Amino acid sequence: MPTRHLVFDVNETLLDLAPLDTLFARHLGDAGLRRTWFASLLHWSTVTTLTGDFMDFSALAGDCLDAVARARRIDLDADAREAIFTAIGRLPPHPDVVPALERLRAAGFTLMALTNSAQHTVDAQFEHAGLSEHFDHVRSVAHARCYKPHPDAYGVATETLACAPASLCLVAAHDWDVTGALRAGFDGAFVAREGAVYNNAGTPPTLVGDDLTVVTDRLIAAYG
Repeated sequence: MPTRHLVFDVNETLLDLAPLDTLFARHLGDAGLRRTWFASLLHWSTVTTLTGDFMDFSALAGDCLDAVARARRIDLDADAREAIFTAIGRLPPHPDVVPALERLRAAGFTLMALTNSAQHTVDAQFEHAGLSEHFDHVRSVAHARCYKPHPDAYGVATETLACAPASLCLVAAHDWDVTGALRAGFDGAFVAREGAVYNNAGTPPTLVGDDLTVVTDRLIAAYG
């Protein structure tokens, strides 16, 4: 049976983290530290999953922010932290997101969002970004008490949609996420934003596009 269920990653795939750069420059002295912080957050979410010591993603985000600040010998005050985390809840979608989602819904796909973020965070993000109306389901992997790319995290999607992994396709801008989904039995579409390359250590994606517009074209051609 053709895939009719699409499962989207959220941060960087749908939502643009670039607006955080100004705040990292202002409070930490280097806009590039936003990428350092986010990479650390992904790293520590994996550590907590592998060690069986699950932690709330928002708490992990705060700990990783503090670590980045300490490495710069900066004492982040409460106002700076609040400014950064308020901005995380108000991230805009990439320009290609809403048109792509509209096309996919019109083509008959079921759309689900699956994120490592806490449920309250993604709910706030989608409400502010105007994305809630485009999705049938929005879920945090916290319901599985582990983070992507653990197989159980993708089980949140199969349980929510009540279908087998083979009938789902994950769409993400992270090769590790696409690989995790593929190894859990999904198809996987890689959105190669900003010229990102797919690591050869990963399982090759089902399809690839430079942005969500191209990926949408290929999803409709493959499964529509």
